[in-house]
Amino acid sequence: MRKLVLIFFICNCTAAIAQNDATIREYNKAFTTYPFSDPNPIPNYTNIYPYFRYDGFTDKPVQKEWKVIELENKYLKLMIMPQIGGKVWSAVEKSTGRSFIYYNHSVKFRDIAMRGPWTSGGIEPNYGIIGHTPSSVTPVDYLTRTNADGSVSCIISVLDLLTRTYWTMEINLPKDKAYFTTKSFWYNSNQQEEPYYHWMNTGIKVKGNLQYIYPGTGFLGHQGEHGDWPINKQLNKDVSWYKNNDFGGYKSYHVFGKYTDFFGAYWHDDDFGMAHYAGHEDKAGKKIWIWGLSQQGMIWEKLLTDTDGQYSEIQSGRLFNQTADKSTFTPFKHKSFVPDAADTWTEYWYPVMKTKGFVQANNYGALNVKQEDGWLKLYFSPIQKLDDTLDVKMGGRVIYHKKVELQPLKVFADSLKINTANESFVVTLGGNKLIYNSAPDAGNLSRPLDMPKDFNWDSAYGLYVQGEELADEKMYAQAEIKLQTSLQKDPNYVPSLTKMAELLYHDMRYTEALQLAKKALSIDTYYGAANYYYGVINAQLGNTVDAKDGFDIAGLSMDYRSAAYNGLSRIHLK
Repeated sequence: MRKLVLIFFICNCTAAIAQNDATIREYNKAFTTYPFSDPNPIPNYTNIYPYFRYDGFTDKPVQKEWKVIELENKYLKLMIMPQIGGKVWSAVEKSTGRSFIYYNHSVKFRDIAMRGPWTSGGIEPNYGIIGHTPSSVTPVDYLTRTNADGSVSCIISVLDLLTRTYWTMEINLPKDKAYFTTKSFWYNSNQQEEPYYHWMNTGIKVKGNLQYIYPGTGFLGHQGEHGDWPINKQLNKDVSWYKNNDFGGYKSYHVFGKYTDFFGAYWHDDDFGMAHYAGHEDKAGKKIWIWGLSQQGMIWEKLLTDTDGQYSEIQSGRLFNQTADKSTFTPFKHKSFVPDAADTWTEYWYPVMKTKGFVQANNYGALNVKQEDGWLKLYFSPIQKLDDTLDVKMGGRVIYHKKVELQPLKVFADSLKINTANESFVVTLGGNKLIYNSAPDAGNLSRPLDMPKDFNWDSAYGLYVQGEELADEKMYAQAEIKLQTSLQKDPNYVPSLTKMAELLYHDMRYTEALQLAKKALSIDTYYGAANYYYGVINAQLGNTVDAKDGFDIAGLSMDYRSAAYNGLSRIHLK
């Protein structure tokens, strides 16, 4: 009898523990779908080669079943669509039933992306070159996993043929937290540099008195131009409110000027919001995209959804802005992905509940502080269990101290009487788990926004910069022209010699490339890039001794150490 009782007790405890774990399942779900055509059989000989385009679209819907991966815990339910680019299609906060990202109930493909079709909503990962990634609406590889800590993961992966780089993204839902994370891993396995571009594009609804929560003092445009944020001084409008963008056309705000780790959105009519958190070292770029409130933008509502209304996009990026052509002529240039380099980073996504907005957010939750009628009102929406102290300091003196025991999404609210509305204050949770400084200039950046007016774009260096920038956009023919002109200005300019050697290697003109690399080394025998491409080119030509010599010395340079060691490995494994 005792054995039976013990077995019954163990089984019930095991079941109770299992019920607290996150769950994962796969199923098919029918969506109203506006499909796109079979592909154009001829590849597009532009910077999207070797991809082809899809050119046919329709206004006639069909009911189509799509594969769905569902991750769920006590607080959140996620829907992932591996046949549509691996998008996180919806993220529902379960107590309200609201998705804190834009949940499009129809799949309406329209000609927007580099390859043509694109559909709005969810969280869309983009890696490679500027634009909606070629895999954004096509099937991705994926696997699902139940983890030892009770969390669940869906891992998607893509080999991007534009750059021949490989990326994976793990979407993880913990068992006992009210957030999910996306962990990216991106690897350039090539022997030459590739474009470096990554942005996470998240759709959000605009209905509900939307405010963009983006700390900053200004914004950057795609061309590197800059303006004021959040107040448009020409129109005297606070454009952090969606409704105040009722002028002009489409809007792209890469918000800039504060050292900050978060951004988000808040729908004040719903007293509900969403937050994104990632370290500034991982995600310095924070962008808002608005279709425009005129008819020019509003026509896209019906083009992209049947029932879910207009949307906007909030985006996180590795760089400060999404660099278009003219951004070259500003401090905000393109960036390259060096050979054999790998990057990884993690981002947090979660709902914010009943805080009337927020001023600070991280992986513990979102804080709002409001000063009203002589009162300082505190709101905190936690996303994990916390047992800590909440403090407010003003003028170096603690004016509020309280021990708090918090559960995920159970909002904490309190207030205290203050004598002045002008003095700045600091709010801390757990000492340093979360810190908010109300001083207007707290976290302000001093980074320059403009190029020197006397910078000479026709100098050897200026032309080299333009050539390098064009190469980072995969515009290799134009890059070669700029580098040739640079070398006409100064035939011994080592960066141009080396970059030209790289381009000629890429174009399989190995003998010419080798001569340029050797000339660069005749000027600086320890120049890292010249040694590396000297090794790569000699290895291609079968000159093993010279190849090993080049890789050995390239290994002295941190930028090329991994690639040089891999080059040596390839030689020794032959």
